[in-house]
Amino acid sequence: MSRPLVLIHGYSDTGLGLVPLARQLQAKGIPSIDVSIGNYVSLNNEITIKDIAEGLDRAFRNRAGINQEQEFDAIVHSTGMLVIRSWLTNYGAAVGSNNRLRRLKHLIGLAPATWGSPQAHKGRTWLGALVKGNRQEGPDFLNAGDEILDGLELGSQFTWDLAHLDLLGPAPYYSKGENTPYVCVFIGNTPYSGLSSVANEPGTDGTVRWAGCGLNTRKISIDLTRTPTGDDGEPVSRVSITPWADDRLDIPMIAVNGKNHATLISDPEPGMVQLLLDFLKVGDSGAETQDAWLEKAQVYGRAGKAKMLVDPGKEAAGIAGDIKTFFGHLVGSAEHPMEGWQQFVVRARDERGDPVSDYLIEVLRRDSDGTWKEFEQMYTDVHPYAADPSFRCFQIRLPEGICDGRLPLRIRINASTGTELMAYQGYSSDDTGKTLTPTAQPVEIALNDMGDKNASLFHPFTTTLVEIVLNREPSPLNQVSRIFNFLGAIA
Repeated sequence: MSRPLVLIHGYSDTGLGLVPLARQLQAKGIPSIDVSIGNYVSLNNEITIKDIAEGLDRAFRNRAGINQEQEFDAIVHSTGMLVIRSWLTNYGAAVGSNNRLRRLKHLIGLAPATWGSPQAHKGRTWLGALVKGNRQEGPDFLNAGDEILDGLELGSQFTWDLAHLDLLGPAPYYSKGENTPYVCVFIGNTPYSGLSSVANEPGTDGTVRWAGCGLNTRKISIDLTRTPTGDDGEPVSRVSITPWADDRLDIPMIAVNGKNHATLISDPEPGMVQLLLDFLKVGDSGAETQDAWLEKAQVYGRAGKAKMLVDPGKEAAGIAGDIKTFFGHLVGSAEHPMEGWQQFVVRARDERGDPVSDYLIEVLRRDSDGTWKEFEQMYTDVHPYAADPSFRCFQIRLPEGICDGRLPLRIRINASTGTELMAYQGYSSDDTGKTLTPTAQPVEIALNDMGDKNASLFHPFTTTLVEIVLNREPSPLNQVSRIFNFLGAIA
């Protein structure tokens, strides 16, 4: 079935960047009249990703062939994924009555910035403006797109809120039914070379993290308040995790061998292009199913993914000592395979919904002698969101054996209000309440039993959200506080 095809570029690029891909698709049989290449402003400090999504809708309404309720397909690169997802959610309608979900039949993400980019927070500096900023004389000269970069920053509130709408909502935006889009994701397995290599970070295609491009997402809720309750007011477990819902699409990343963030679209790999064409037929009469296509695509990506599983170095992986003994094999040396990479986006708040900005999270693992020690090997990179450090993004390497759930883990949490008048209070797994201060003993919670058979903390090439809730109380607890008291008897 022939449908209009919309191509959407990424931050600081233009529609011209997608011309090589468009030409390859046309050479494979897609009529040029069916291809619409979008072009949007990103290097403007006042424009947001949501603004661009509204601009996309205006462009739709004025484009012949897709200007009403017509079905269409989309291929998006990098930030283009956030633009199209924002367009889907900006409508504000429930899933069952969201016409945009029914119109978009296939969504292909090429190196999508699903969870932002480790480069985004660098772009707001003056140097970032010189390197990536607008160079055209006028009111936007040397603008770097501050609001867009804010949304692209690791751990941003924008990506957190967006995921709660389309990835973690009660009804799936990307389901196995016919009334929501089929979705797939490709990403290159190599970083930049040459001068651009200064931007490279481990576990990325040069711009986007491998663990932060797919749409397979879950959320862990850790409620340390006195009486944990759900949205319905009923009691809930202190630690819970959303399941891998059976009715949601499986949307992992497919590795493309030898490509980075730029060459994935500037020099598209022919095998990938053919898979794109095949995917655009999924769900059509007589075409293969999503599951059949995904199985074929994963075979294609096997060689590229294998290179993503090579440990980049001993110091990077760093699992040692008793953990080596626990798993029964050596890990942590260069060229040793891993299970992959994973991102955790953490938000800490109080029971009122206000941010907890000064907090510390430590993951503990149990040694073979039964003692609990800090799992230092888990930490690779921690990035606090600049606008609100209650949001933080962690990236970790997953050594072989860690994903099978055999390693006992606990999480230790401490926080500070910054004033003696107020204190955070948290309750441990045994319901013991503790006042949290910079020098106090932290709260500890067991992570291995989260009430779900698939509740392993570790899943390669995924992003897991973690929300921590604490009580914020006048200090000292259970006494009248200086923050508010009554005067004595008036003489």
